[in-house]
Amino acid sequence: MDNLEELAKTRNLLEQLNIGVIRNLEKKTGVCKIEMDQRSPADRHAVLMWEQRNGCFLPEDFKNFYLTTDGFKLTWNVKMDNGPTPVGKLYINRVSQLTRIAGNVASSHVNPTLLDLEADSDNEDEATGIEKPSFDSRCKIYEMDPCDGYGRVCLVFRENKTGYIDSQELFDGKHTSELIRFGGNDPKTEVWFLDRSLRWHFLAESFMAYFRLMLMHLGLPQWQYGITDIGLSQQAQQWFNIYAPTRLELDRELLMGNGSEGQNKMPVLNLDVNKVFNKGKTDKKKPPAQTSQNQASFNKKKPIVSSAKTLATTTSTRNITASSSQISTKGTK
Repeated sequence: MDNLEELAKTRNLLEQLNIGVIRNLEKKTGVCKIEMDQRSPADRHAVLMWEQRNGCFLPEDFKNFYLTTDGFKLTWNVKMDNGPTPVGKLYINRVSQLTRIAGNVASSHVNPTLLDLEADSDNEDEATGIEKPSFDSRCKIYEMDPCDGYGRVCLVFRENKTGYIDSQELFDGKHTSELIRFGGNDPKTEVWFLDRSLRWHFLAESFMAYFRLMLMHLGLPQWQYGITDIGLSQQAQQWFNIYAPTRLELDRELLMGNGSEGQNKMPVLNLDVNKVFNKGKTDKKKPPAQTSQNQASFNKKKPIVSSAKTLATTTSTRNITASSSQISTKGTK
């Protein structure tokens, strides 16, 4: 009985988290197989062990999220002629999958790391002007979403630049110097997107801000690229035109405000929604009716033009006949 009550409570909390996205998707044309994992809350001990092992405290909003549900996964499909096609995916790693991707291994000739690629990169994000994360020990970077291989959404902890460490807390044994160096109980965290070329793009200033951003984009394919200077692919733009056209325009206005106009110059192909979702129905266009003038011009007889081969054959036959007549005339003389 207690397990059923706990499960019902978790479902209610998840419904509050997704702010009615499922009901919104159910009203959209062609959407089917909307599935959300019913995950239990993460064990508080597991969260504390993660913080101790990584030497930093999770921000309160992210910690409360894990104590509500251990990660998040919502997927939805679209009805096509060949069956349901996966389109949308909203995903957050479990606390056990929140792994560090940079800043924990010293670079060397024998053991190269991502830090070796950082020398030629810019220090600030082109769109927002915010300082980019560093692959060295000044930042701790953890993967929140692997994005099916087209990039990574990362939670970035920044080093406390004030240089102030409360020695009393160290003496009391409350925090280690590593915990204090990365903000203590109030860490400075941001959410960034790392694309496949290892370029950083700023997404949100907190986990909850990113979570709301993910819900507003409905987990559409490669939606993170829509708020970068790279822009969406043609296929991703088509899905946005069908299911989130308003969001697409807002992202373009945001990029225009930040001075990134490259995405708006990309041509957009219109997709016939009726052909996508109306299975077996095709619009057969009738041939255009011919006018009387066109019919009259069509009925006019065109002069017969002999082919080159026929002309050549006729000419050679005439020459042969003429020559033979000349020979017969000379023979009678």
